Amino acid sequence: MHAGKRRFAQLSLLALGFLLACGEPTAPVAAVAKPVAPVVVPNASLVDIANGLLNVTNGVTTLIGDLLPCSVTTDQWNTANIGPNGGRLNVGPHSLVFPRGALSRQTQITAHAVRGNHVRVEFSPSGLQFATPATLTLSYGVCAPKGKPVQVVYLKDDQHVSETEPSKDHRLNKSVEASINHFSSYAVAY
Repeated sequence: MHAGKRRFAQLSLLALGFLLACGEPTAPVAAVAKPVAPVVVPNASLVDIANGLLNVTNGVTTLIGDLLPCSVTTDQWNTANIGPNGGRLNVGPHSLVFPRGALSRQTQITAHAVRGNHVRVEFSPSGLQFATPATLTLSYGVCAPKGKPVQVVYLKDDQHVSETEPSKDHRLNKSVEASINHFSSYAVAY
């Protein structure tokens, strides 16, 4: 039996055991003598899977701990057509400014300021590259910074920081500015 099929069979049996253990008895059960607890030896494959899941959870917790805690209470959207002459797109308190020549053709740009526990703005079309960097300004006025400087980070899959952008923290007006070369999702982090 292949390792993948064996693992699937083991997980299926384990799931079935849990389901059966959670069911209600269909007939009264007679009192019996207390059984001696059997010695259980955990399956090494299942232990590896559990440890892998715990490590993933710990990694996400660490990542979320680096993002600036905020209370963003509404989703906000905006769209603009921006072309070779450049332009500006505002979404809530955030802005993205394209200089002349950043885009080679007219492009519909959409920005979504996401409601949640962190300042995060998603841009589309996802993966769009710029010939000249655009300036992204993210407001963190609804956040509780710890006194440390903040920066703009690029999020891959909206969960994993894959780039830290060189940033300028404007503490007096609670905003942070960075030059970006491509799209998808950006957030404010320490």
